[in-house]
Amino acid sequence: MRFSALDKLGFVFADVTAEIVSTIAGLSLAIASSDQDGGFYEMVGAMQLSGKNSGTLFISAREADFRAFCSAMTGVADSEVTKEDMDDALCELVNMVAGNAKLRLGNTAYSFNLTTPFLLKGKSLSLSTKKRIPIIARTLAGAELTLKLKVIFSQYP
Repeated sequence: MRFSALDKLGFVFADVTAEIVSTIAGLSLAIASSDQDGGFYEMVGAMQLSGKNSGTLFISAREADFRAFCSAMTGVADSEVTKEDMDDALCELVNMVAGNAKLRLGNTAYSFNLTTPFLLKGKSLSLSTKKRIPIIARTLAGAELTLKLKVIFSQYP
């Protein structure tokens, strides 16, 4: 099977995300789907990717799943994980995924620069883009955590 450059980029971001989740929380994730729907879960961490290939990285999670992730990551009981803990952890996850993807793509045509991660919160969040905008969309799932990963490019080689 031949993969497009965008598919290969999708594998880089998905692999980095799964590796980081495994390393910091001991949870396994695998690609469950490559969906292009505009939907997110209620917690969304994001980062602008600037440079020749500018765009935005989004990682979203259900609050209950992410609470379990934070508990596994810190060793603190689920009931003691605060919303602030989850906010910090989601920003840090976005930062680590973007940083590791940047390292893997640094000497390629797909390099980018990092900015500060930020959060979006709410019910029924969705994203609409112009047609023909390059989008990487992957759902990563495991027994205790499901994440939606999206990278939307505004400039792409």
